[in-house]
Amino acid sequence: MPKISTGTVVEHREAVLSSLMDGAQRILLGETGSRLTASAVAAEAGIARNSIYRYVSSIDDLVDLVLARGFAEWAARVAEEVDAAASPQEAVIAYVRSNLTQAAEGEHALQQSLAGYALSESARERITALHKQIAAVLHTAVIDLEPADPDLLEEAVQALVDSMMQRISPEEPADRVIDFACASTEALISMS
Repeated sequence: MPKISTGTVVEHREAVLSSLMDGAQRILLGETGSRLTASAVAAEAGIARNSIYRYVSSIDDLVDLVLARGFAEWAARVAEEVDAAASPQEAVIAYVRSNLTQAAEGEHALQQSLAGYALSESARERITALHKQIAAVLHTAVIDLEPADPDLLEEAVQALVDSMMQRISPEEPADRVIDFACASTEALISMS
């Protein structure tokens, strides 16, 4: 029987896996100065290096889990904020604001840090599915506006979000970028 630090073996496994993902994420974000290796992740999680393989089959699988967790949390927050909007116009603006706010909070840094990382096919598929989930939130919000050309409006809003995400940095005040993007979205909505 393994030595556990929680009430049940299942809770222990979940806690250790979460700790492994947190450690891998800190490494990927450059917070530790370490390269992403089994030894570095194990040290961050406070377990023996060979114990990692009781929880994941490889470091690539761990990266997949970290990405999936981040995207899922991001998508849930966007959906929640859009659902809370009082009108279709506010819903589209909430989509823009939520995405850019999360980027400003550093949530996009993880995805950017993995730009050059060779992700597994399953990770790419999971990320694509989560992007589609987020895009579906925008699609529904735009359709509720009943614009003359929903496809063009949806594409313009998403392009605005994507380009403004690239502007958010320590040198660029996030509030300025977010306010500009929200005002631009209002203008796009009024033109549609």
